Amino acid sequence: MKDTEIIEAIISKLHIPGGRHLYGVLGTYQKLKSFEKKLQQARTPDGKRFPKPLSVNKGILYAIPDEEFRQLVEKEAKRPEPTAAHVAKAFETFLRSNLQGKGLIVLCNLEMLFAYHLELHLLRTMATDDDRVLLLLPGHRSSGKIIMYPESDEWIYTLPINLIAQDHLWEL
Repeated sequence: MKDTEIIEAIISKLHIPGGRHLYGVLGTYQKLKSFEKKLQQARTPDGKRFPKPLSVNKGILYAIPDEEFRQLVEKEAKRPEPTAAHVAKAFETFLRSNLQGKGLIVLCNLEMLFAYHLELHLLRTMATDDDRVLLLLPGHRSSGKIIMYPESDEWIYTLPINLIAQDHLWEL
């Protein structure tokens, strides 16, 4: 789909007052960057410009104090579970602090969530009514699945099937 068609579809979905409000746009990093610029020029149903995307990676890193992060990284090779737990908690803190009835947030750079194999259900459960979330996802559809980071030769991630409703997911 074209950028403008996707933006119009998102605006249409934002008019719906209740229910799940988790949306996703798939594409290459380059296409997502271009889409991001066009999205910020558009206006939401309440007349405001779409918000600037927030980096999930940066949000997670800012939520973990530097000294604590150094200790986690030093021990990560032997015991990755505590690091993954810290990243999960930092993500929840980041997400909660940016939602809280603020309307719509746009999230990008979700690589840490996939690298640590974190559950993404928090996105789905928190994206309701006044807390709407739009994810910019580097990926594409293939055989009924959403393949994340298709350029990677080292690892393959798929988006959980029921995370985003099919009519809330668009591909550039």
